[in-house]
Amino acid sequence: MRTTTWLLLVGTGLALGAQAGRLAPPQDDAARLQGAWAIESVEVEGIPFAEEKLHEARLFVHGERYSFRFKGIELEMTYRLDAATSPKAIDLTVAAGPDKGKVFRGIYKLEDDRWIICRTTEPEEDRPTTFSTRPNSGLIMVVWKRAIVAASK
Repeated sequence: MRTTTWLLLVGTGLALGAQAGRLAPPQDDAARLQGAWAIESVEVEGIPFAEEKLHEARLFVHGERYSFRFKGIELEMTYRLDAATSPKAIDLTVAAGPDKGKVFRGIYKLEDDRWIICRTTEPEEDRPTTFSTRPNSGLIMVVWKRAIVAASK
């Protein structure tokens, strides 16, 4: 009798676990990035960026598009991820303007609803290897947090 009860419990647990896996499959990084992001912090070459209205900046990720908006500045890029490297790599390609086609190389990590990117400040430079900036490093680190965007009327 005990063996039968134990087998039923194990079988039920396995069935529920398999069902849960079908209902909520793990998402890849590109899927997790979709949507709106707000800046939590910015550091450029070792110096924290202290802009009062920094919270107004928005990043929108849709498909492979990476659209940044802040105080009338609009920057359109496409992105490509390589999650197989350590640290994970991101390439941001400028979509328009004088730097069209140039690539900013960086690294990234996702932590719950935070996306941390450390990248070059100039295009076509070597990819950073650590999540840190220092004076004259040519690096910027941005910590994004998932944003809630109100629907327009």
